[in-house]
Amino acid sequence: MARDEEPVRLPLVLGPVSNGEFLPRAAGPADIRLAEAVLSRADVAARRLGVDRRWFLQTTGGMAALLATLNVAACTGGLGRRPPVRRVAGGRLASPSPGGSYRVPPPEDLGACQHALSGRGEFIVDVHTHHVMPRLPWRHTAPDTLRLVLDMVPADCVSSDPLSCVDRASYLHDVFLASDTTVALLSDLPSTGSRDDPLPFADAEGTGQLVAGLARGGASRLLLQNVLAPNFGRLGARLDGMARTVESSGRTGGVSAFKVYTAWGPGGRGYFLDDPRIGLRVVQHAHDLGVRVICGHKGLPLLNFASTWNQPRDMVAVSRQFPDMQFVVYHAGWTPGVVEGPYSRRAPVPPGGLAGIDSLLRALDDYHVPPNSNVWADLATVWRVLLADPNQAAHAVGKLLKRLGARRVLWGTDSVWYGPPQTQIMAFRAFEISDEFQDRYGYPALTPFVKAGVLGLNAAELFGLDPHATRCALATDVLSRNLPVQRALAAAGDLPAPFVARGPVTRGQMLRWLASERGPWIPT
Repeated sequence: MARDEEPVRLPLVLGPVSNGEFLPRAAGPADIRLAEAVLSRADVAARRLGVDRRWFLQTTGGMAALLATLNVAACTGGLGRRPPVRRVAGGRLASPSPGGSYRVPPPEDLGACQHALSGRGEFIVDVHTHHVMPRLPWRHTAPDTLRLVLDMVPADCVSSDPLSCVDRASYLHDVFLASDTTVALLSDLPSTGSRDDPLPFADAEGTGQLVAGLARGGASRLLLQNVLAPNFGRLGARLDGMARTVESSGRTGGVSAFKVYTAWGPGGRGYFLDDPRIGLRVVQHAHDLGVRVICGHKGLPLLNFASTWNQPRDMVAVSRQFPDMQFVVYHAGWTPGVVEGPYSRRAPVPPGGLAGIDSLLRALDDYHVPPNSNVWADLATVWRVLLADPNQAAHAVGKLLKRLGARRVLWGTDSVWYGPPQTQIMAFRAFEISDEFQDRYGYPALTPFVKAGVLGLNAAELFGLDPHATRCALATDVLSRNLPVQRALAAAGDLPAPFVARGPVTRGQMLRWLASERGPWIPT
């Protein structure tokens, strides 16, 4: 395709998006108007600068144009419309005033945009990342997982094997070369064993060894997580497998955390982490093995799975029984379709119990968990979806910081499923919670200190990392030395744009992919 025939891509897709685990709502007229407004603003800036609009949209100026347009939409309730009156979780009315906004320079001032949105020397730890190993048996033995992963293939993938575009090399590029991420925790998808696992722990160790070989001074950019499926087969065998993994991994840095998908199980039936028959035995065994971090997928309904076991109550309950362990609620209990507003302990529980992030906060209250205790939450997919709605984003981030504690909110992006996480990082750098929301709801200001904690210093505390020593050790590693080269090639169009998602993110793309029988995702 000739360059002038290529589609014009925004820095990130606006409107309802998905990481492949849930079906987003359809884009509406407001979403279309928003995208058109971004293109219009970018066109004005590009003309003033005398540059191509496609090129401009891939710069920090293009990102500033997008964020500035989101500010206008938040103030007007959707570009040219009166602010809507919305009911949030619990039936309360949402404030029509903008509670969140992005502080960005004029898009035409590329130097100021670069300064405002690019790296500030933060120690960034992404606690929620993925990749797959394409040549393992799972691509033949796990058709459902294969369909899910083919969802993540990049739009511009030209490889004869599309899975190679979400493999180890693509992961290293997206996370460590195309973004400012310093350290990442590598996760996995649900599986019952090595034959249907797209990333067996031994192969995750291989990625860790590769990354460690690129570093100096004994530091590594990668932490490893082992996914458990204790409700498949004999529990005793699963517990023995945990022990073998921990023992064998000692030579490669060890298991930093165990991860559970409690909503996943035989016949679509999950389990609770505080169930003495399964969950408590798993947590106790992890404790005895010396792995003191348990991460759980909570609140984000998995495709084809019931949401009964996706609520965070059980993780919060278990935290009271194991005060010397740490429990990370992935996705913070967020649920698509629930409008995030101020949390109230007195608000009635919605039908079905799907209260979004409030389900986590209510559990913290029910079990009398103080702020900055041993319950944590990450922002993976939550931030990517809500950043397009600054008011909801302000409530989501603000109430987590207020109730969970400013030192217990973690940075996660679900990369590489959404592509390189750089746009998410830039948006968070620019985000602010209004004085009105701070005064009315008690949300903390998003100061540089608070943002530094969320982006990485909180995770450093969780995993026992020394930010200064790690940064120094990584400053001259192979990846760091190649950052200028990578970014120059990307700017010239010789590498994929850092803003291209790894799969279908809109409702239409998801439905077409779900209806297909085979083959990689192709953008439409």
